Amino acid sequence: MLAMNDTELLREYARSASDSAFAALVERHAGIVYSAALRQVRDPHHAQDITQAVFVVLARKAGRLARHPSLAGWLLLATRYAANAHIRAAVRRSQREQEAIMQSNPTESYAAEWIQLEPLLDEAMASLGEIDRAALALRYFENRTAAEIGLALHMQEEAAKKRTGRALDKLRKFITRRGVMLSAIAITGAITANSVQAAPAGLVAKISLATAKGATTTTLITAITKGIMKNMMWNNLRISTVTGIAVILAVGTTVLVAQHADKPVEQAPYQWFEDAALFEQSVNHTNLALYFLIGSTNKGVKPADIHLTINSPSQGKISVKVGDKGQILNFPCDEDLRKENPNVEINQPMDSLSAGKWIWVPLPDKLTFRYDRFTSAVDEANQAAVRAHALPDSNPVKELMPYPGRAEGVALVFPKGRGDKAKITIQTAAGPKEYFANAQGVIPIRINPDLRKENPLVTLSEKPSWITVWPW
Repeated sequence: MLAMNDTELLREYARSASDSAFAALVERHAGIVYSAALRQVRDPHHAQDITQAVFVVLARKAGRLARHPSLAGWLLLATRYAANAHIRAAVRRSQREQEAIMQSNPTESYAAEWIQLEPLLDEAMASLGEIDRAALALRYFENRTAAEIGLALHMQEEAAKKRTGRALDKLRKFITRRGVMLSAIAITGAITANSVQAAPAGLVAKISLATAKGATTTTLITAITKGIMKNMMWNNLRISTVTGIAVILAVGTTVLVAQHADKPVEQAPYQWFEDAALFEQSVNHTNLALYFLIGSTNKGVKPADIHLTINSPSQGKISVKVGDKGQILNFPCDEDLRKENPNVEINQPMDSLSAGKWIWVPLPDKLTFRYDRFTSAVDEANQAAVRAHALPDSNPVKELMPYPGRAEGVALVFPKGRGDKAKITIQTAAGPKEYFANAQGVIPIRINPDLRKENPLVTLSEKPSWITVWPW
């Protein structure tokens, strides 16, 4: 007798709460979830808690997930949400063990590539749209054939091959923008060889039907479960980081794609927008430019076509314009409006909005400048992340900012065709150090503690298109 596929198991569990159906789903996918969690939180015990929380949510959503094209793709995104919830809680408690404990055990195959890829993989996967993420999850996490991927995604085998290839290219570009230069072959080899390891003995059994039905769980698992549900609700509102705007792609923000655009116009509380505006103002734009962006997932809608209307009972309708990059122009920060907290209406269909952040290092006026231009930008980025993660969980800024300590350097991006030609020279006390652009025209510079103290001169061979902090 053929084993039931994921859709059949989900339907069976949703219909009859079948113990065997749920157990089969856990046994089939626990390794994927546990491995993704471990990559992100760096602690096997916390990874087990996250794994349990993800399957609690799976049990609650089984009926709806039966229509999902790839359960593995959904699980990877849910694990990303859960890991983010865990990391935020750890930062608030000043418990940073997940950044110090390196429990992953990459195999010898593509070991060097995996060391570079592992810290970025789950963020990169979460940045993809649902179908792209599903295609990669099926191909490289579950080792499915193109025919099987096509069947799962309701497309022809050849179309599935092309979709997987395009998704892989998006993943590679995301990783490249974070300063990690790997070929598509190296990325797929590293993922296939290292991304999924067996879940610890006993974990599959621990994720029992009793847990799924809401029996007693640890406080941490309950908190993580709430974090997943909150993030998924946030995603449904589409006030989350997406790439409807090309410049967001340039700085490597996370991608979540809206799926429906046939509902009434979107609305959000005034305080959400004011919080973002006040946070922008808190950043020293001499060191680092940071703007939150709003856009539409509908390709025909340009950012400048979007406008906001604050529906204040006391002050009437207040119109707010959006710039060509998606930045909100001159949002009125007003104490009376904050107390009132009226709805802000956006002239776009519900669930079609996207939001993100635009971050860059101001370009120097001259080609020679001091090293502290780089260190100031990295310090400003990490300080902004610390401030963001001290905010309440309800504050949308926290959802858009990476966790503290993430920025390690800067990446200079030069015009197309300048790969292997553009260079940076740092005049250190020990002699000049030269850094050359790769084929994509990118030069990543990791901040060196000794050079931070020395503050040497930096000379560019030519003006870059932009500079950003990385990996962010």
